Amino acid sequence: MFRSFKRVAILVGILLGAALALAQSTPVTNSYDLVVTNQTTVNSCSVGEPVALNGTVHVSYSVSADNSGVNHFAMTAANNLTGAGQKTGTPYLASDSDDYSSNNNDSSADLTVELKSDLKSQGATPGLTLVQSLHIVVDTTGNISAQVVSNTTGCGS
Repeated sequence: MFRSFKRVAILVGILLGAALALAQSTPVTNSYDLVVTNQTTVNSCSVGEPVALNGTVHVSYSVSADNSGVNHFAMTAANNLTGAGQKTGTPYLASDSDDYSSNNNDSSADLTVELKSDLKSQGATPGLTLVQSLHIVVDTTGNISAQVVSNTTGCGS
């Protein structure tokens, strides 16, 4: 009887230890959809016209802590945008993503990153490289927010 109790106690201890280890290593995840409405960038490569951008930037993250207490934030930003030249009416499309990371002892993260994507012309105008500067914040409760700080273009896509 005592042996059975001892075995059960050991088994419970192992299961509790495994559950605690799993809880420490299980990443927390969250996401945020940033709506882009009539944000403007300038096609400075060919006609110098403003291009109005519309669509979404989807930002997601996961965070896990290592044994030393450092939080590892892994983030992904993905855009799905349409654009319209304000003088020529040329339509543009952009759909790209990139990954970012931040490691710190805080339970929050505050990053400004660049999301580069091909802004593909759907007309005779050459394509562009769109660079969106994104400010991403994960607060101490795990909520995520993001905003587009600026949009710039470069020639070629």
